[in-house]
Amino acid sequence: MRRLSLPRLLPLLVWAAAAGCAHRNPPPDFSYDHAASFTGLTTYAWYADPNWKMPGGNSIVDGQFIDRHVRESVDAALQKKGYRRVEDGAPSFFVAYHTDAAGVVSQDKYGVYGWWSWGYVDYYGTKYRKQGVLVLDVRDAQRELVWRGARIAMVGTNPDALAKDIDSAVNLLLGEFPPSKSEVR
Repeated sequence: MRRLSLPRLLPLLVWAAAAGCAHRNPPPDFSYDHAASFTGLTTYAWYADPNWKMPGGNSIVDGQFIDRHVRESVDAALQKKGYRRVEDGAPSFFVAYHTDAAGVVSQDKYGVYGWWSWGYVDYYGTKYRKQGVLVLDVRDAQRELVWRGARIAMVGTNPDALAKDIDSAVNLLLGEFPPSKSEVR
């Protein structure tokens, strides 16, 4: 058997270290009531949470854009799974969402750059990368919380990127709803 020497192994180790340091969003979090039944769910409605607040926007995207897009994305994902939204009557379950800014993840500052003795200004400013939180709640017909999914991720800096981020987070979260039969007791 041939042994790998350090010079041959070093490029692989450097690549592995670089790949490990690359930015990745943390995995989503899920929690549910193990005593709740997720069978027989067919219809849903949006839960009118008395503590709900319009999502905060920024200078590019307002909170109404976020609200509209989250609701449209959740409706599309649930309908794709076969659930039907009802406005009147008694739905099988209720859905709600919450958002929050998780903070600034990184801040890169650019300033004066120089070449030899000739100084020049390349760019003044700061580039921020922010994280956002999307939490989806599912409540049973009695309005008791039975399932929650949360996603923390880098958020886009323009409407198109933010819309894609919302769609991605909603599909990732609702991909785990309802809990699989092996998980439900």
